[in-house]
Parts: sequence; structure tokens; C-alpha cells
Amino acid sequence: MKTVRPDNSDPIPLRAQPQHVGTIMIRFVGLLLAAVVVLALIWSR
Repeated sequence: MKTVRPDNSDPIPLRAQPQHVGTIMIRFVGLLLAAVVVLALIWSR
């Protein structure tokens, strides 16, 4: 069995580009607001 090696010996990056904290916070706040709205609608009935 032949071993396959890359042409360059650079180390493989774990993450090409780390996810920005801002986008994670925006998603979190958006999901939180959506959950609050849904719970408020359920509670008001």
C-alpha cells in the first residue's frame, strides 16, 4: 500500500479562519429573542 503525502510539508491548520465572536453573539441574541417571543406568545394565551 502506497502512502500519500502532500507536496508541501506545511502543518495542517486546525481552522483556516476562526469564527468571529460577533457573529456568534448575534446568533445567540437572535435565538434568545426568538425563544422569548415564542414563550411570551404561549404564556399570553
